Amino acid sequence: RAPRDRVSGAMSATQGVVFALGGEKRFGGLVTQDSPRCLLDLGFQPMAWYALRALERANVLDVFLVAAGEHSAARFEDFVREQYKGPCRVAVVAAAEDADSADALRAVANRLTSRSVAVLSGDLVTDVALADVLDTHDSAGADAVATCVYARRRPWNAVETKTGRPPKGATYVGLGDDKRLLFAANGDDVDKILKLRRPMLHRVSSLEVRTDLSDANMYVFRTSVVLRLLRNEPRMRSLQLDAVPALARRQFVQSSDDADDVVDADDDAGLMRAVFGGVEKNDVNRSASSFTCTVLAYLAPDAAYCARAETLSPAYSEMARELAAADAAAHLLGRPASKYENFVDGSVAIGARATVGPGCIVGKDATLGEKCSVKRSVVGEGASIGSGVKLINSVVMPRATVEDGCVVQGCVVGPRAVIGAGTSLRECLVAAEYEVDEGEDFRGETLAEKTR
Repeated sequence: RAPRDRVSGAMSATQGVVFALGGEKRFGGLVTQDSPRCLLDLGFQPMAWYALRALERANVLDVFLVAAGEHSAARFEDFVREQYKGPCRVAVVAAAEDADSADALRAVANRLTSRSVAVLSGDLVTDVALADVLDTHDSAGADAVATCVYARRRPWNAVETKTGRPPKGATYVGLGDDKRLLFAANGDDVDKILKLRRPMLHRVSSLEVRTDLSDANMYVFRTSVVLRLLRNEPRMRSLQLDAVPALARRQFVQSSDDADDVVDADDDAGLMRAVFGGVEKNDVNRSASSFTCTVLAYLAPDAAYCARAETLSPAYSEMARELAAADAAAHLLGRPASKYENFVDGSVAIGARATVGPGCIVGKDATLGEKCSVKRSVVGEGASIGSGVKLINSVVMPRATVEDGCVVQGCVVGPRAVIGAGTSLRECLVAAEYEVDEGEDFRGETLAEKTR
């Protein structure tokens, strides 16, 4: 379903943080100094646009976009000034070159003034209603410190399983029957045996362990609590791998001041004592309903779209195709599909007898030569597709050129790359600005300038 707008005045002042950090190496030659990963086009828009769109729909309009380094931040400032037309007031902030998601919050800590903060990854594409996530967080009461969104894995991101071995690449999510997130563990931290902590087992009445979920990197945090955690734990780098598991564990830490403290809705000090003031007590008789704070798991509806373009293959390639599916993605792209079930900008120049099939996106000012055929593919803004070209299951990024007579199947062609006439490419990555000679034939290759 299309997400509803959030208009509640109580939370309209919630601030947002979008972190556009890291992952460049996983995209190889597609990422250049002037084109950070989260500014690569996905559909008609740069990746980061989708996170801003999610914040817009929840009426979270005071937003910080945190980039890795001054040069990257300058490119995002260009995007905000020249391309982004939404209502969010976006302030771009430069973090360290090697910053991770937790560092993004540290970078804006002095500028976060709202009671809660919504945090999204810059590579997230979703129609999960952030307004509903905020409502879930609010409804948990004064002791809610975090709400984390989890979604079922896409078919192309399924966990690899083998008999007698732990699932490869799984995220272990422990859920209570009251939407509580009891624990979160990364598959790399589990060596055949998943160890559950005794203080948690003593206090919960039920526990469900899921491996079919992925962390969407969409969070709502109690601002004061998460900032204090990150200040006290400078080695924490990742919200997903460090901060969220730590907050989940602290639900089972008994306050050293008074285990029966009642936290006032406006009293951060009481909540701080509950979260940070105690040590674990292995008390079997402690009430199952007695927790020092609340961390919630929000499960995305099965019909919702929720995926991160954190890798080139399969994530980016598959998401580009999924966004072109007219029956599912028109609201994500912000425009309706044509009667041919594709998305073709009105400025595209289409040659005689050229065909664009269902499930395709062709961006602004692109050109399609005579008798070319585009099937289940994405053609970026200003790209040129020559006469007689066959483009199948591929992504051609902005201002790239595919010359006459080429066959390109299952490939990603980087920005401003040139594919020479008569070339055949299958399952290849062509780096940004790389030129492939005429008449070449490559299978499963990465085509990029060699570096020493």
